[in-house]
Amino acid sequence: MSTEARKKYLIRLLFILNFNLKTMNKANTLLLAILLFSTPSFAQNKAPQIPDILSEKHWAYIPGHAGEAGFYMAKFETRVVDYRRFYGDGGEKNTKHEPEVSVWNFRKNLDESKLMHYYEHTAFDNYPIVGVDLSDAKAYAEWLTVAYNNQPKREFKKVLFRLPTEQEWEWAARGGNDVAPFPWGGPYIRNSKGDILANILRVSDTNIISQVQEGGSIEFSLAQEQIDKVNPTSYTSPVNQFMPNRYGLYNMSGNVSEMTTSPYSEGKNSTVAKGGSYLQTPYWAMISSRQEFSKPTAYTGFRLVMMVVEK
Repeated sequence: MSTEARKKYLIRLLFILNFNLKTMNKANTLLLAILLFSTPSFAQNKAPQIPDILSEKHWAYIPGHAGEAGFYMAKFETRVVDYRRFYGDGGEKNTKHEPEVSVWNFRKNLDESKLMHYYEHTAFDNYPIVGVDLSDAKAYAEWLTVAYNNQPKREFKKVLFRLPTEQEWEWAARGGNDVAPFPWGGPYIRNSKGDILANILRVSDTNIISQVQEGGSIEFSLAQEQIDKVNPTSYTSPVNQFMPNRYGLYNMSGNVSEMTTSPYSEGKNSTVAKGGSYLQTPYWAMISSRQEFSKPTAYTGFRLVMMVVEK
């Protein structure tokens, strides 16, 4: 992001947060710095408006595949503001499904800002919800089902919201391209202008180290000093950044990994998460990659599927 672009972005943030520069405290200054300087360059000229979660415009139709019926999927990852409506915005909080603040403890220097602001401050309304588990996501889907079906004006008479299966997620992410390695179709993580195509960990300036394990296998990883160097600038992005795939779905790769209901492996009490995140390398952003999910993290969220039960 150019210097001029950063200035414009900062001005917008100041307007949104309604801060007075003369009275800004240390925590708010840090928050602005995090938001400003962690925003990645992304291949999109203007972020689209995000329709209300209860509007049909929030949902993209995914055509059927291999004999399966078509379905709708949220164009965006579930936002903080939408999840907040579920667990207690404007009323008594449903503490059973309140997101966990402790998931941010793995970060250095930035913990205080996230603990204080991420789930509550309006500056993060359009950021993806994290710190929740499978039961939280399912409870949110049940709440949304009731909320939609109780609307006096709606396009469909009755719908059901739920998490996708791994197969549904993959088909939606491919955008009709059976061999697409990434949702944008090509094998590269940058476009011809050099813009990054997803909010993922860029490791071009880091050192890869290898270690020979018992039995002769080799394990590759980032050197710890390089992890410390890269991670402080890694952060979630608003859910409407970056270009959508052919079905109109944003951030199917990167930003936050997304829960599915498919078991990770037989005999394990865990499910598959897909798409990789801002803390993970391009390998995890590939559509075919599978990640184990069993507890809340700072890099795992979800998006829902909408099934039309009665038109």
